[in-house]
This record gives sequence, structure tokens and C-alpha cells, in this order.
Amino acid sequence: MDNINHNDIMNEIITTLQDVPDEISVNVIIKGVSARKLHLVQTILRASHPELEEEDIDKFIIRSGVEREMSRLASIFQDE
Repeated sequence: MDNINHNDIMNEIITTLQDVPDEISVNVIIKGVSARKLHLVQTILRASHPELEEEDIDKFIIRSGVEREMSRLASIFQDE
């Protein structure tokens, strides 16, 4: 994260977190390799967890990505 003013980032985060939404609607179009990867993961999860609805599988995939990104960002900021 070169050439980034960490104070500006922290100030923006603190300001934004003062008004956290209760829910966020996600409507995206994924294309190409990413679409194929998503389809594969959805297919595997549907086959291994047939009791889950498609929407629950999508929520799980999104939450997993958010958690992974949070861990990655935490390690970046801890190293500095």
C-alpha cells in the first residue's frame, strides 16, 4: 500500500463506521473467469449442502470473501 496516506484512510474509516448500515443490497454481474469460479464454488456448495437455499450459499460466499479480505487488510496494517 505504497503512496497512501494512512491517516487519511483511518479518518475515512472512523467517519464511515459512525453510521454503519444494517443491511447492504448486492447486485453484481460477474463475467469471464470469475463467473466460472463462482459457478464452480456454488455448484460444490449446493452439492455438499443440499439443505441450503441458493441465496444462503451466495451469502456464505460473500461473507467468506469479506472475512478473508478483513484478515488480509489487518495483516497489512499490522506490518506497518
